[in-house]
Amino acid sequence: MIDRRRLCAKGGDGGKGCFSFHRSRHMRHGKADGGNGGRGGDVILECSPTIWDLSSLQHHINAKRGGHGASKNKIGSRGDDKVVLVPVGTVLHLVEGEMPYMVGKGSSAPLNPWEISTTLESDHKQLNIPKVSSNKRRKSMSSAESLNEENTSSWEAQVTCNDVSDSDEMKESEQEEHIEYNVAELTEPGQRIIVAHGGEGGLGNVSLTKSYKKSSHKMHDELEKVDDIDAQEDKNDDTSSLTTGSPGSESVLILELKSIADVGLVGMPNAGKSTLLGALSKAQPRIGHYAFTTLRPNLGNLTYDDLSVTVADIPGLIKGAHENRGLGHAFLRHIERTRVLAYVLDLAAALDGRKGVPPWEQLRDLILELEFYNEGLSGRPALIVANKIDEAGAQEVYDELRRRVCGVNIFPVCAVLEEGVAELKDGLRMLVKGEDLNRLTLDDIDVE
Repeated sequence: MIDRRRLCAKGGDGGKGCFSFHRSRHMRHGKADGGNGGRGGDVILECSPTIWDLSSLQHHINAKRGGHGASKNKIGSRGDDKVVLVPVGTVLHLVEGEMPYMVGKGSSAPLNPWEISTTLESDHKQLNIPKVSSNKRRKSMSSAESLNEENTSSWEAQVTCNDVSDSDEMKESEQEEHIEYNVAELTEPGQRIIVAHGGEGGLGNVSLTKSYKKSSHKMHDELEKVDDIDAQEDKNDDTSSLTTGSPGSESVLILELKSIADVGLVGMPNAGKSTLLGALSKAQPRIGHYAFTTLRPNLGNLTYDDLSVTVADIPGLIKGAHENRGLGHAFLRHIERTRVLAYVLDLAAALDGRKGVPPWEQLRDLILELEFYNEGLSGRPALIVANKIDEAGAQEVYDELRRRVCGVNIFPVCAVLEEGVAELKDGLRMLVKGEDLNRLTLDDIDVE
């Protein structure tokens, strides 16, 4: 499960406006008939429940450029939007570029026929983008082609690395860059957000002012008589800067997936959370007899007659996780998006002379890590899963746990043999439906 990705998005460039004249024997100077260039496409992120992680997301996404204007007052076609599907619970952090903004799911307003894309792939609604002022337009249009060449060469020079190297480089770059965190989030299926909008199309000489048309007529006649090449280039500069489309906006984002689940399984490493998830649902997470087997959250569905519950297996937390020890920050952020908590405790951690921690101390450490990371995070409805009840001597530890912890329900479970799973399912159902609102605090735990 890839839950973090760096994204470079670029909107499509606007098409060039056409500078042409229609001439006939009835028109001495001709009539301007050059059409405007089309607007470039937008880069849009759409929230989809069919996507589970960010592994299919490309690092660089470009929208199509707008079509060029043509003679006979033909307007260039609008560039195709690039719609990228992201999972529910995606959070956006802005590194560079314009602030992304949310758009609605649908629109009943009629579309401008010149704003409809040329292909059938982008049949979504037209999005209104604020236009650039005329002063900014002239500055940006004059350097549009040079910007496109630089961006193309720089993007082609970058190489996509594996997930490990990407995450390491991302962490190093984040320390140097100024990042605006949590600028937007996608939490509902169908939500759309624009991260890079297309550039406006260039103006054809039909859309220019009358005064400019007169000067353009004179300039056009003079060009036929002038033999000096330098003089011709100077006169064409003003025309090209007005007819060239503006470049599309660029932005650099960090997409982070915070799993949205009803139940979060929270516990120390090797407490049996992945095995418990497999016993509760049809999920098949990776299971090993060593700590930190799970490095990415695993999701499973628990289906009842009248309810469907999503359970998230959160990777194991250790002491100091709030200080990012053991990838603590990468694991703790997923707990923020869960509705209820299920603390999975290892009853056999300190049995038979093992150098483990008793379950009541495990519970105390887990609550402290949650509170240090985000105050109030542990104040959600919760229950306790006392796992590995089948171990020798685990029953005595379970009885001691019930004596030391009060205020919440405790379910003895053997995830491997699926003992006590049915009772745990009933407890989770009551917790999600709000029938059980017991919360756990440090005052409810006796570690002395």
